[in-house]
Amino acid sequence: MGFRPKRQLDLRILLIDNHDSYTYNLYQYLSTMTTQPVEVVMNDAFASWADFLSSYGHNQFDCIILSPGPGRPSHSADMGIVLDTIRRNADVPILGVCLGHQALGHVYGKEVTLSPGGPVHGLTSAVVHDEIGGLEKEDDLTCQLFRGIPQEFEVVRYHSLVVDCLERDIDSEIEPIAWCNSPIETSAESRHRHSEDICMALRHKRHPHYGVQFHPESIGTGEAGYQLLWNFCEFAHEYNQRKIRSSVTPILRQQSFTSNAVGEDAQVVNNRNLPTQPKYRVFIHKVDRKDASPLPLPQQVFETLYSSRPNSFWLDSSTGEAQFNQNNIDEGCPITSNSRFSIMGSDDGPLSRKIEYFGREHEADRRGVRVSSTAGDEEVMPDEDILSYLRCNLVDGNELTGAADVVTFDERGHKDTGLEYTLRTVNEFDSAGDQIPFDYRGGYVGYLGYEVRRDTQCWIFEQEGGYGCSASDSPASSGTANPKVPTAAFLFVDRSLLYDHQTGDWYMIGVAENGREGAGIEDTVSWMQRTRSKFQSMESDVTASSNSQTNAVDAEAQIPFVPNRSKAQYQLDIARSHEEIRNGESYELCVTNQLEAELTLPKHPSKATHESPFELYKLLREKNPAPFSAFLNFYGDAWGMCDDSSGALSICCSSPERFLSVKKAQPIRNAVNDVSPKESSPDTRFVVESKPIKGTAARYTGGSNNGIQEPDELVQLVDSQIAAELSESVKDRAENLMIVDLLRNDLGRVCEVGSVHVPKLMHIESYATVHQMVSTVRGTLDGDAANAIDAIEACFPGGSMTGAPKQRTMEILDEIEQGVSRGPYSGCLGYISLNGCMDMNIIIRSSVLTPSNESEEGPTETWKASIGCGGAITALSNSEDEYEEMLLKSRVVRKTISEWVADAVAQRSLLESPDGLTVK
Repeated sequence: MGFRPKRQLDLRILLIDNHDSYTYNLYQYLSTMTTQPVEVVMNDAFASWADFLSSYGHNQFDCIILSPGPGRPSHSADMGIVLDTIRRNADVPILGVCLGHQALGHVYGKEVTLSPGGPVHGLTSAVVHDEIGGLEKEDDLTCQLFRGIPQEFEVVRYHSLVVDCLERDIDSEIEPIAWCNSPIETSAESRHRHSEDICMALRHKRHPHYGVQFHPESIGTGEAGYQLLWNFCEFAHEYNQRKIRSSVTPILRQQSFTSNAVGEDAQVVNNRNLPTQPKYRVFIHKVDRKDASPLPLPQQVFETLYSSRPNSFWLDSSTGEAQFNQNNIDEGCPITSNSRFSIMGSDDGPLSRKIEYFGREHEADRRGVRVSSTAGDEEVMPDEDILSYLRCNLVDGNELTGAADVVTFDERGHKDTGLEYTLRTVNEFDSAGDQIPFDYRGGYVGYLGYEVRRDTQCWIFEQEGGYGCSASDSPASSGTANPKVPTAAFLFVDRSLLYDHQTGDWYMIGVAENGREGAGIEDTVSWMQRTRSKFQSMESDVTASSNSQTNAVDAEAQIPFVPNRSKAQYQLDIARSHEEIRNGESYELCVTNQLEAELTLPKHPSKATHESPFELYKLLREKNPAPFSAFLNFYGDAWGMCDDSSGALSICCSSPERFLSVKKAQPIRNAVNDVSPKESSPDTRFVVESKPIKGTAARYTGGSNNGIQEPDELVQLVDSQIAAELSESVKDRAENLMIVDLLRNDLGRVCEVGSVHVPKLMHIESYATVHQMVSTVRGTLDGDAANAIDAIEACFPGGSMTGAPKQRTMEILDEIEQGVSRGPYSGCLGYISLNGCMDMNIIIRSSVLTPSNESEEGPTETWKASIGCGGAITALSNSEDEYEEMLLKSRVVRKTISEWVADAVAQRSLLESPDGLTVK
């Protein structure tokens, strides 16, 4: 940002959140302008303004900001205490943004109507303002809201309603001070262009109350939006200096709900600052190459070591080898590649445990967290949720560690134990830590299903002054959740392998308990020695593939997938979405559907049932390689299938999208003040990043005419034109901007003030087959006050799978999707490491498989396959193509499943002799 405040003000700001997904963008901006913590309170956290005062007291705040939000001011349920706040604070400076602006118009007698040009979301318009409205009278002080802002400056708009306040009415209490009249196209169905003037800002003639219809906090409004907020804050400060106040001395609250805090549990988040030693000790060994020969590739290793285990995982960067062009590395950022490392493991370690969480979409008697260990111990916590469990163990349980021991095997042996190794301890957060090229240190690997949203929304409500909620608050289960699919499931992994696609190196990561110096180290090193021997005995198979012999087109027709909602209903759902957008209830809705099929396969004569889905995953990674692919198996224990109380599922995922990544930080300049933050030292800070993808176009690879190929120059010209068209696409830019602003808001809840920024906005990245519009959103976590769990709670579920505003949109989607659980789809999958780092994808382009019969008897096995798919609906969406687009997104997964079934039938038949006996 170019604008910097010359000074910070001693200003106490109350920010009322109207359940919007952009409120914390305001919070981040405002927090850089004042020395006091900005208080954020949800509009319905208190029953009334009087109830609010009973908690906060009188004369607590110098000004009030009313956030954007869904709904309309005439609906009391949408407004909470907002309307009463305006009426009871005539002498307090108030700035309303979007819905807050409309609330001011409503309170002061103006009609709030549908926008004459239709909904406008994520689009920009030129605004002109009335400079007379910014004059300071001799006996009064008027806010110069647009001081320093030129005429016809560009603003971002997210609204469907407007205040009818264009005519200057002598009898009216308010008057317009800015408007836009730029013609815009407002819908895909209706290409009419409108040029009606629309009120973009207003002020009260006597009270210090102001409103803006546009979004000054949007990254698209830029410096002008920041300047406008500064102008209001400077006015509020001067107003309070001049105003004769009550004799009651203002008292600041002793504790802030939201002064960038994330709860008492997160005040100490890494054991580098704890007086006691960490619970665990991490060991890392780099596998030596035998005779300089190449080591085996990940598929071969997983198939040999882990594919037979009922509980196993493979975080598979199946496009990793092609990702490393040094010219594309973003200097200064620790997140340099989407797909450099693959990680795999199972529950075969002595400390391993499986954690399953059944949330509010499940029957009441199944809800809670269930933990089982390899030793056979089991614990059930019916009132616990998955994120609370992870926080309790990682933070309160002192599992986070700031060091790792590098294990090197040598020929000299070890005097005390006789094992041939040496140890070198590396501090994670000094320069030596960079010698380990990856951030994974063992820990928790698994997934969070979409329905974890119910828990994260409770956390957000608590953060903004509410009293929380529990599983008992949830209505009875609708019975639509698959009982075999936990809401979330993780393995605590104490033994795992990591592959570096850039160098071809393998690493072993072992975790031992501190305090068991001899036994813990010996057990871990012995495992490393055994596994190293297995590696050296494997011969690298660089041609490993699925060996599918099935015709994909023929196979696709064999498996009928049935949508959960029919085409007719889906189109009605799209129409409903457009109506909600027109009425101001949402800016964008990600409407999804579930495609389901029952699959019957002949059993493999020598493999267990739970091993079958890996054959599907091998096909999927070959047909649709993606940087955030993954395979997960969760079935009972090592001796058989699950019982009725636990989950039984496989996830075959080929996701191209990262949800969140948390990495160790290098010193990063403050995004607003251009200085390094003083509150936390560099060695305890983390960079959190998200890279939303909105906007894709197929690349042009050329054609031929009568066998003559087009010239390369022509192909490049056409291809560059396609990229330019994508870059200028109004629809794609609007969708991308909406999600970028949403992610800035979510990260702003937990990141250091001033650290959330957008290094790349709507950047076109070109790959082998597509151009994509990608933005990068980053922030900094103070490791002494926030952690990866806080980042998940603030951002989950990913906005690209919900729309915005997130809370209201998810409520609408619940109705549209008829209460059917999305399961793992739309959630996230990845790891949370013992050094505080994290990497999670968004679960799309995936299939969830659950066994329909768990009996080991009989010649066949039956599976239920579920594929989630959908698309974002905006005011600019064309409803005619949405259903076909939904099917198109699932096509590669459907075809691959059909091939898998056909291959299984063909391959099993080859294993049997003509007389029906299995060939040995």
